[in-house]
Amino acid sequence: MSTNLKPLTSTPFLICLFLLLLNDFYFKSAFHNSLTGKLSDLCGLFIFPIFWSVLFPKRKQTVYILTALFFIYWKSSYSDPFIQLFSLYVFPIDRTIDPNDLFALIVLPVSWHLQSRPPKRSYFNPQLVGLVAFFSFCATSMPRPSLYFEQPQYVLFPSPKHLPDTNFVDPGIKFYKVDTLLAVQVDQIGIGREPVKYDDFNKNQVLKDLEQRVLAELNVQYPLISPEQVNHLTIKTARYQDYLMFKGSRLHGKFLRKNQDQVLIDGQFKNGIEDSVWTFVDPSRNAIIKKTFDKGETTRIEEFTSSKLTSSKSVNTRKETSIFKGAQLALLLGLCIAIVIRLRKNYKNNPNDVTDMKTWHKVLICLGLPILTWFIQLVISTIIPDNYSPAFIQVFILFLSYLIGTPIFAILLFWLKPKQPTDILWYCLLLSLLLVFWQQTNVLSLLLEN
Repeated sequence: MSTNLKPLTSTPFLICLFLLLLNDFYFKSAFHNSLTGKLSDLCGLFIFPIFWSVLFPKRKQTVYILTALFFIYWKSSYSDPFIQLFSLYVFPIDRTIDPNDLFALIVLPVSWHLQSRPPKRSYFNPQLVGLVAFFSFCATSMPRPSLYFEQPQYVLFPSPKHLPDTNFVDPGIKFYKVDTLLAVQVDQIGIGREPVKYDDFNKNQVLKDLEQRVLAELNVQYPLISPEQVNHLTIKTARYQDYLMFKGSRLHGKFLRKNQDQVLIDGQFKNGIEDSVWTFVDPSRNAIIKKTFDKGETTRIEEFTSSKLTSSKSVNTRKETSIFKGAQLALLLGLCIAIVIRLRKNYKNNPNDVTDMKTWHKVLICLGLPILTWFIQLVISTIIPDNYSPAFIQVFILFLSYLIGTPIFAILLFWLKPKQPTDILWYCLLLSLLLVFWQQTNVLSLLLEN
């Protein structure tokens, strides 16, 4: 083990790395609050300079100074152009602007001190730990999943003495004070984890407790309005006027959006969830879109131009999507069975080994086939409708392809031995289909989760 890399396997570094990953992949989705954000800052600031210091051991002081300066820049609005540019050309990143996060800088002296201590013996591979650390830096800056509402959404609270500072509020949330009430318009809201599908069923799960989600997003505690209290409000902006009916804190009843006397949106809410038929008018194109909702899920979309129906399509509900996914699994299973039957037939018809390969050829094939297996499953997964692929899942599947595929292909080539030259490709396709089947089974379980 290189002495320079030993700080990566120190106990404090490993603990902070573990907490950072646990926080980003579990705590933030399960308990999204200011504490989870602070934990990421503290753990990240502890391991980040250690990671770069072991790569540039003669620039340790420079690394720590640049880390502090970059963190200050990162937590300010001045970093917005950099974030937008990076997200556009590399991969999406995000952060929360909060001056209070700068307190995490106090961990840098602790990090410096612990790195300077003599390294102890460790059984962890520093190169592997370094790769995991680099992955954690990328993952911790990934933007939190957000849900964008296609139909307008509001929640209502008693007006507080002090409104939240809009500089630290998501731009998808707007405030309108009307007499003794505070109407909060919600265009988008952060959600705990990436949903298996951005459909109306997922939206309805979020809408069920939207007022609580808004309070958590604002990090405030406002009292809720009595569920039996009915309020009629008019929200006026420069572009439209919204006529709202609330029952308690949620929209309930007729919703109307106008621009002067022109109706733009006409719909109904039931306990904060869209109901019945909604009409969307685009005066510039003389076009009308009608959406039919059943228990908050869109079932049909009709488009009219100059009062003539131009298109009409049905939209699958979550239940229908789950049934279709089950049919996909049945098809994948059928293909796997067909390949097994084909291979068994080849084995019976050709009892003797008809392939003649050198040992080093077999070794190369064992190392190369997992990549081909991964690529085939990637192509199949891409063309499958309603596929769900979380961030970095393909990296895991590539690792899994090698972990499972290499010994399987070694057994096939050195022990069972292919009976026909094409059998190797059939085994490769079979393993690819099994990986896709496993993925789609997980997708179906997530679709049926709620």
